[in-house]
Amino acid sequence: MKTRRFIQVIVNLAELPEDRLFDYGIPDDWPFVPAPGSRVLVPFAGRRAEAIVWDHRPPTYQEEIKDVLMVLDDTPLLNPAQMDLIEWLARRFFCRRQDLFRLFFPPGVSAKTEKCWRLVGEPAEVEAFINQLLLPEELRRKLRQLCRKVTAEYTPLPPMEPELKASFLTLVNGGLIKISWRPQKPAVGFKTVQAYVLNRKTRPEEAGGLSPKQQKVWAFLANRPGPVATREILAATGVTASVLATLSRRVLITKTTLVLDRNPFYQPAVPRPVPVLNAEQEKAFAQIREALRRKQAGYFLLHGVTGSGKTEVYLQAIAEALRHGKETILLVPEISLTPQTVERVRSRFGEAVAVLHSSLSDGERFDQWWKIKNGEVKVVVGARSAIFAPLPNLGLVIIDEEHEFTYKQEEVPRYQAKEVAKEICRRVGGVLVLGSATPSLESMYGVEQGELVKLTLSQRIEGRAMPEIRLVDLRQEFKAKRFNVLTPVLKEEIAARLDRREQVIILLNRRGFATFILCRECGHVLKCPSCDVTLTYHRQPEVLCCHYCNYQTLPPNLCPHCQSPYLRYFGHGTQRLEEEITAAFPQARVARMDLDTTGRKGSHERIYRQLVRQEIDILLGTQMVAKGLDLPNVTLVGIIAADSGLNLPDFRAAERTYQILTQAAGRAGRGDKAGLVVIQTYNPEHYSIKAVAAGEEDRFYRQELLFREAAVYPPFTHLIRLVFSGPEQQGVMAVAQRLTALLQKAVHKLALPSTMVEVIGPQPAIIEKIKNQYRWHTLIKTKELAVAQRLLPGLMQAYYRSRPKEVRVIIDENPYSVL
Repeated sequence: MKTRRFIQVIVNLAELPEDRLFDYGIPDDWPFVPAPGSRVLVPFAGRRAEAIVWDHRPPTYQEEIKDVLMVLDDTPLLNPAQMDLIEWLARRFFCRRQDLFRLFFPPGVSAKTEKCWRLVGEPAEVEAFINQLLLPEELRRKLRQLCRKVTAEYTPLPPMEPELKASFLTLVNGGLIKISWRPQKPAVGFKTVQAYVLNRKTRPEEAGGLSPKQQKVWAFLANRPGPVATREILAATGVTASVLATLSRRVLITKTTLVLDRNPFYQPAVPRPVPVLNAEQEKAFAQIREALRRKQAGYFLLHGVTGSGKTEVYLQAIAEALRHGKETILLVPEISLTPQTVERVRSRFGEAVAVLHSSLSDGERFDQWWKIKNGEVKVVVGARSAIFAPLPNLGLVIIDEEHEFTYKQEEVPRYQAKEVAKEICRRVGGVLVLGSATPSLESMYGVEQGELVKLTLSQRIEGRAMPEIRLVDLRQEFKAKRFNVLTPVLKEEIAARLDRREQVIILLNRRGFATFILCRECGHVLKCPSCDVTLTYHRQPEVLCCHYCNYQTLPPNLCPHCQSPYLRYFGHGTQRLEEEITAAFPQARVARMDLDTTGRKGSHERIYRQLVRQEIDILLGTQMVAKGLDLPNVTLVGIIAADSGLNLPDFRAAERTYQILTQAAGRAGRGDKAGLVVIQTYNPEHYSIKAVAAGEEDRFYRQELLFREAAVYPPFTHLIRLVFSGPEQQGVMAVAQRLTALLQKAVHKLALPSTMVEVIGPQPAIIEKIKNQYRWHTLIKTKELAVAQRLLPGLMQAYYRSRPKEVRVIIDENPYSVL
């Protein structure tokens, strides 16, 4: 008797609460066992589900174990190294393994199937079997007609009326027809077109000669080594499709398909000369080069002022990695930076570069992913999730603007790309370079602790001066009864730049036209019905919009609370700023860059190209305009409300303010012309703003680290946030209190020092309701992450086994926001 074979799988269903393995058998007639990392289709809870083969261990109990239905891919999508990394990610970021699969799979992967049939017996056997059935003649006739459509190959099962279906199943039970499932055609695949290729085994004289039109086609294809698209042949030769069909029938050419590459790049790669590194750049590059030569894991912080040439160090490090036969991932924090970065990388490495980010179409992402997987490219540029690009021989990871919060995913799985990159480099013996003009406090502390080697670029390239920074105290403007969003100082400087045909960037980190609407008679403020936040007024289009759930409604003429007509629009957003700048400088070409103007595919690229061609005089926008743009003709940066984020109840508020002001200031004076930064603020004495104005970076980091250490916040502890959410406020509160009490009890049992673990809460989240979900949270501070890794998974599994109703719990390790 044949020994039964088994596999263990992870069922890939989002609603499955537990992270566990399930046992399945292999059908006896399968000549193989699916390898670990393969996708299979399995019966699960009365339906068919996608699962990933994880192990081949036999189960303890082999009775009533169901068989796998089918294998979904020709080769495993996950290799052993990726599977091991998934195990680490699940432990490190408190998520399930099935939460992580989509990060490693190519776009368009689907487990959708269709029911199919095929003929097992001979047609005569089927006919004889039908004749033996006790059926009405009309039903017997329909069954014969149906079975004549069956072939020896699996084809989709047609719809049937109930009586016919019951009769058809007797043929299945009789072993004459077999039913199975096969994957449906995926939503995304390789783009193909009809093509022809020359049959070089057949000479034209052997086929009886060619007509003049046929000779044209023959001569054209004879000079092409492979298949040529039909459209291209017709355009080049001027013949009709019938000529190609005739040549194909005569076996002189062969019809085939040609895979077309969907090109995500808007511009061709234009080579540029490689500049010579200055002394500081060369010193930094030398240490990276040595680390690449050793082929051992190395971790660096490239700390360079804005305009100091960090990107050139990146490019030369990539070239060095290529010389050692290694590949590179280069991460950027914003899609808006991708066009500029890709252009510079492609100018150096040409077609060896791939790009991965969410603005690509599904088809473009599919093509780029498979190019990476197949080893056709050596450098990948992309946003956060590009860290999982399947490069077969990775040796270098570069994370530009490493301080940016966008490297932390704010939805499940809540991974931090910097931590993932560090772990990947540890595993492959690769080099990690974190680059920034304003490093995160965690990275600066990592340097102090010896976890990162600091590389410093203290001067701008070619000896260019840092921009002058001028503070404008808005309290004094108020006393002088000047209430315009553009202060006289800023307006005067803008006018001067426009006269000299220089470019200006204005930062206001608020979308929309007005930030809220207030009734001046009863004090009512218009809020989102689903979230605990005010509605923002947008003039284009004219709607009130919630920036959390995207709820939209028309602005009222009367107060919905007291019917008063005295509604006042308060606050400035980018739309209002655009209107005021256009009114003040009607001759200027003004563009706005925020989420409202960059939602369409290619919008970032379009704005960037206009800036490079100097078709935009004034660019205004949210924090997008403060990051990474390298435009030599920008000589003025204006910051409208520098302290807008300082008063948020978030321990990172000062750090974020310092970073965004410094980064925005760094856009000015990057060419031969001097730069000026005008910072408008109500709080010029705040240490973060003073540090920017005085260029006292070390002083800011010292003061901020002292604050974090005194308050026991990262980087001096791990901060873990449990967020409880659900539609009923009382239910959410009850679950938050119960689980927090269980957690505190478990911590008490460990008998750890109070300085080791602290549990704070539960309490309502600062924004208590989002998308009709009430939110409570509990904070955990711990010196050792292993303590939380020991306690939380078991607590969560016990909670989900109790089948909770409508209260979701998420675990967020080192969140970038606690709102």
